[in-house]
Amino acid sequence: MQNQTAKTLKGKAVAALDAGKLQQALKKAQLGVKKFPKDPDFHAISGFVLTEMEQYKRSIPHFVEASRMKPDDPQFVENLANALMQTGQVFKALEYTEQKLEQFPNNKELNRVLDELYLKGNNWRRIIEYASKKLLNDPDNVEILAKRAKAYEHIGFLDDYSRDITRAYELSPNNEKVAFQRAVNLHRHGDKSGSTAILQKLLAENPEHKPTLLHLSMMTNAEDTPHLLEIVEAAIAKTGHDNADLEFAKGNLISAKDGLAAALPQIARANAIQHDINPFDFAAEEAKLNNITGLFPVGYETPNSGSSETPLPIFVVGQPRSGTTLMEMMLSSAPGIAGCGELTLGADLSLDFEKEGSVFNAENAAEFANEFRRLMPPIADGSTAFVDKMPHNYQRVGFLLAAFPNAKIINMLRDPRDVGLSKWIRLFPAVGMRYASNLEAIAQTANLYRRYMAHWDAVFPGQTLTVPYERLVADPETYSQQVAEFCGIEWNEAMMHPEKNKKQVRTASIDQVRNKISTQAIGGWESVSEHLGPMLDGFDPALWPEYDLG
Repeated sequence: MQNQTAKTLKGKAVAALDAGKLQQALKKAQLGVKKFPKDPDFHAISGFVLTEMEQYKRSIPHFVEASRMKPDDPQFVENLANALMQTGQVFKALEYTEQKLEQFPNNKELNRVLDELYLKGNNWRRIIEYASKKLLNDPDNVEILAKRAKAYEHIGFLDDYSRDITRAYELSPNNEKVAFQRAVNLHRHGDKSGSTAILQKLLAENPEHKPTLLHLSMMTNAEDTPHLLEIVEAAIAKTGHDNADLEFAKGNLISAKDGLAAALPQIARANAIQHDINPFDFAAEEAKLNNITGLFPVGYETPNSGSSETPLPIFVVGQPRSGTTLMEMMLSSAPGIAGCGELTLGADLSLDFEKEGSVFNAENAAEFANEFRRLMPPIADGSTAFVDKMPHNYQRVGFLLAAFPNAKIINMLRDPRDVGLSKWIRLFPAVGMRYASNLEAIAQTANLYRRYMAHWDAVFPGQTLTVPYERLVADPETYSQQVAEFCGIEWNEAMMHPEKNKKQVRTASIDQVRNKISTQAIGGWESVSEHLGPMLDGFDPALWPEYDLG
């Protein structure tokens, strides 16, 4: 009888919620909390109604209680993570969401919450502020240091990131998460042997540590590949669910052992898992293009901040894997040119203007410029220019040139088939790269990139230099001189030797740019074209006149 009464009361609460009668729904849900204190559903309904009423703070105790009573229900976990985020408790939200994703790794809603946390650079700055206050009284707190390091990394403060994660590792070398971050940091600095030593130690202690297995699979030598493949396969067998990290690790090792063609079926499986967790929304991206380009119509005067401050901003844009890292390493090899890596500021500062019906005027452009310079990482005194090589800034060229009329835009153009293959064979967990796990989406976004750039060329004629990757690597001297002239900087022979640049590299080009410039990667798609059909069929030949896509 009690069960039937509870069921009836739940039904009435949910019906009131569906009808938009929130006060009535809340009253019935909270009555249920009192009458049936061991039933987690009434707490969950109360919390959900309160979030609908935007009373997120009041919802949190209900979600905490619901998830305590039913810890294996991911929906309760999702609700609490979202409520923490909405109340500005970003540090707790991030910590809780990442912890629960270890329990529910393929949960789409939890991944959505994590995406939202990651998308806004301001969230990372809140975490830095929170962590810095905590560290004043507890400077050797390893967990807080590691969290602040991660936040610094996301906003491009790489020196601060390295300092914090190095200190955390010194304090606690046996902390698995800290040790892994330190290994990645060493790899990014070019210390492959130091990185491998830490990863091998981690693997000896935990043969199923997924991030370690994935990272080692990208670094291993031919001699160690078969043994590591056995470890990966054993980890897959023991894991009770699909895991993109492990499946990509297996694909990497098959490729190293038997060649790329043999690995592509396994890579397709890994990508299918990744895409199911983070599907690509083409309609949303099409709408975004229309909204952004609508702010900068062809034939109309563009907003102008009037700013001509130095150091000179140089933005390297293009598809990811098109040579943007190589170009940044070439530019930052010249004296006085600061390489800033991939800054999220362009996305952060334009996010509110990317919605339908927005307005972006000269005042907004001036504020954009001021905030960008205020929030960017510190660069060396005396720098004449800085380089931001965020590839997806191709979507934001209008904002960047309105804010920085003196900026230089370098567009890296590369055969989309080679670019697409390079994306397909790597795991890109970043929010903005979810399309890389689907062949049709890879082609769609490539076409979108060309449409963006065609629009910017029409609105800002002569303000972008397009550099064909294939010609750059074949003749680095001529094209580096052309880039230097376009940017108004003095050409230096060091620009032809980016492999000597000691700058930290965070991208998938982490190992390639440590080698001399080479034409080896050109045309690699041809030998495996039978595995790439949906991508090859998806390119619009009219958008790619430089390449024979017919």
